[in-house]
Amino acid sequence: MRGKIERRKALPRLMVLTEKPTAAKKIATALDEKRSPKEVKRGKTSYYECKRGSDELIVTYALGHLFELQQVEKGWTYPRMESKWVPKYEVDKKATNTRPIINLIQKLSRDVDGFIVATDYDVEGSLIGYLVLKYACRADPMRAHRMLFSALTETDLEKAYDTRGALDFPVIEAGHVRHEVDWLYGINLTRALTLSIKRAAGWFKVVSTGRVQGPTLSFIAQREREINLFIPTPFWTIHVIGAHNDDEIELEYSRRQISSERDANRIVSELSGQNAIVSSIEKRTVTQQPHPPFNLSSLQAEAYRQFGFKPSRTLAIAQGLYLDALISYPRTDSEMLPPTLDIKNILTGLGGIKDYTSMVATILRGNLVPIQGKKTDPAHPAIHPTGERPIKQLPPSDKKVFDLIVRRFLSLFGEPIIKNHLRADIKSGNHCLYARGLQIVRKGWLEFYEPYFKPEERALPTIKVGDTIHLVSVDSENKYTEGPARFNPSSLLKLLERKNLGTKATRSSIVDSVKSRGYTQGERFELSTLGYAVFETLNQYVPEMLSPEMTIRLEVEMERVQSGFKSRESVVTEAKSELLRNLEEFKNKEDKIGETLVKGLQRYWRDTEELGPCPKCDDGILKIVRSPKTGKRFVGCSNYREGTCDQTFPLPQKGTIAPLDDVCPHCSHRMIKVISGRRTWTTCINWSKCPGRQEDLKALDERRAKRNGGAVGGQES
Repeated sequence: MRGKIERRKALPRLMVLTEKPTAAKKIATALDEKRSPKEVKRGKTSYYECKRGSDELIVTYALGHLFELQQVEKGWTYPRMESKWVPKYEVDKKATNTRPIINLIQKLSRDVDGFIVATDYDVEGSLIGYLVLKYACRADPMRAHRMLFSALTETDLEKAYDTRGALDFPVIEAGHVRHEVDWLYGINLTRALTLSIKRAAGWFKVVSTGRVQGPTLSFIAQREREINLFIPTPFWTIHVIGAHNDDEIELEYSRRQISSERDANRIVSELSGQNAIVSSIEKRTVTQQPHPPFNLSSLQAEAYRQFGFKPSRTLAIAQGLYLDALISYPRTDSEMLPPTLDIKNILTGLGGIKDYTSMVATILRGNLVPIQGKKTDPAHPAIHPTGERPIKQLPPSDKKVFDLIVRRFLSLFGEPIIKNHLRADIKSGNHCLYARGLQIVRKGWLEFYEPYFKPEERALPTIKVGDTIHLVSVDSENKYTEGPARFNPSSLLKLLERKNLGTKATRSSIVDSVKSRGYTQGERFELSTLGYAVFETLNQYVPEMLSPEMTIRLEVEMERVQSGFKSRESVVTEAKSELLRNLEEFKNKEDKIGETLVKGLQRYWRDTEELGPCPKCDDGILKIVRSPKTGKRFVGCSNYREGTCDQTFPLPQKGTIAPLDDVCPHCSHRMIKVISGRRTWTTCINWSKCPGRQEDLKALDERRAKRNGGAVGGQES
């Protein structure tokens, strides 16, 4: 024992707490003097031992949150206002992998002299480190240290270790209060809705809502209402083709919309076959600066626009690239790069990647001052590459996001794009027409950011003032004004950000949740019958649960906790008081709420599961069901369980299935729409035996045989 005490005095033993296994390995490797830490395995878990100067380090990891909130009061009812932190496996029975990690950390913490928190530097990461210290290590967080870094490169991690400071307690308190308030609203509102249904119909159907999910559903419902109330109005557009020196010129009429068919016909009549004179030609030179560096929101929006990636998918990919030390920390609001960033070193590293070598060489010959945006984040800079090269080949999706981030970074050092906008004014009587052109004079930063941004050049025809243009074709087209567009994942995320609802880390999961819970359908957020029922019920009886104002007010209060201007206890007390008022109002109307929700659920199930009368027994209804043994879905008759009808049809096992009103022209069975990722197709429920599909398969085989020079009879891919 004496020997152990003497060893510890000579060589302090410190525990470094990280957030994920990948981060633990990166940090251990960066901090070890020989860059070769020892991995020690303990069953299904492990930790790393390394040495740095006079310190002996034990680097351990969590798996995100190892501790969760659990209600103190007994019973699956509401209201439930008191909670406590417990190991995650006690709350989530599927989280069995957290038990051995907690046990290992507990055991290792008994023989260390100090603790260093090296989790992600944000609200969640700070809270994770604090909870592990307090509940697993039983240590005093006031005596622990904090490593702050925005990238998992060796240089950043060494600097973070050498300049470590105290824990960021205001940030920890902000994380604490956010979890408590979200737990209060989520568990109580979801139970209130679920139990109202159970009491009305005896069903146990979980219908959830929450502090941010309710207002998000409200935004979608309001947009749906705007779409339904929108009345398209007709208008007409004029299309003109002119001729000059054997060249056809597309001309634009000065009024984009003509409000009456009579006026449109008059304009067509007055212009047809006439000559027009070029009265003036105007050239305007415009410069366009590079787009600012990515923050999480702009990265998610661009990845959706370019690749169709949902915001949550982009965040997951970016988080993986960060853990591989290829990019900086992605959960940031900043559009600015710090002056201390070693830009030349990053560019040199990127120059070692074949795809960027020539671009980097061009940039290094110029001025290395990047364009900056306006938004800032006190914790992290804008997202940028670290200059590290991928150790292994990236999966296709990861490679796309990495390339997008790298090219955006490289474009920051490019010269402005110079564009010439040209417009010729062309007169015919009292009518004015335009010919337009766009010419790229200098590509500038476009060299680096292609193919993600490319203005379409349009040459102005070789005309001059005074030239005559013969109008060879003039016609009108009847169109209608378009109503508001439904949200897509990117636009809904931007709305939440603009309204200050949720955080940069949680918004993408909120966007996903309204779809995963059946409140919307399709790639666009079209309100489902269930979503409509939940919204209408809450809006009629307890509108506060949908109120963005209430949620925004709570967000402001939580931000004040992080800034140190308000205590966690006061915010939680106020939230409890307001929630109890809402729950009391809900309780008084619970019967009516339950009855309304039951009717909505019945409509939802009919819309999503029922496919019309059974063609075999006539009195049964075809429904989409899942096998209790295999979990596979199929179409079966409602009389199947009674044993009076055995009609079934197989279904595709991937994607979302939506019944359609149409019937198959080949076999007269009901049509369905299958949505899988960005791919959507229609088929009939009799697809495996449908004559039309067999003809399609035969034609496919014939095309393959012709292409491959082989025989007909290949399998469908």
